[in-house]
Amino acid sequence: MKLLHINATEDTPEINLNSETGVLKFSGISIPENAPIFYKPVIDWLEEYIKSPNKTTDFIFNIKMISSSSSKIFYDIITKIDQLSENKDVCIRVFWYYSIYDDEILEQGHEYKKMLSVYFDLILVEES
Repeated sequence: MKLLHINATEDTPEINLNSETGVLKFSGISIPENAPIFYKPVIDWLEEYIKSPNKTTDFIFNIKMISSSSSKIFYDIITKIDQLSENKDVCIRVFWYYSIYDDEILEQGHEYKKMLSVYFDLILVEES
């Protein structure tokens, strides 16, 4: 599988999905004009990755701001993580970063954590 890398913009996060390392990173602001279109390559990539995943897969979410339409897509991504967790040969870890100043991102992390039975760490990031 090829690496999927999408550069950040002022409205979209940097996305770096690497099947060789099993590190799947989302970082930045997610308020795209059309979230389903923006995230379609990500969902397609994840569907392929589930078929032949790395033995250890780390999902790293360091999202600073998220729109409601992006939240729906992140729900789809969480569903893909859940599908991946059905493969008992794969160790899955989710790292959800949040700012001390952003209760919404923290709350969203708690909601996603409740949905999954994989290792899920909520990590406080102190920003100045």
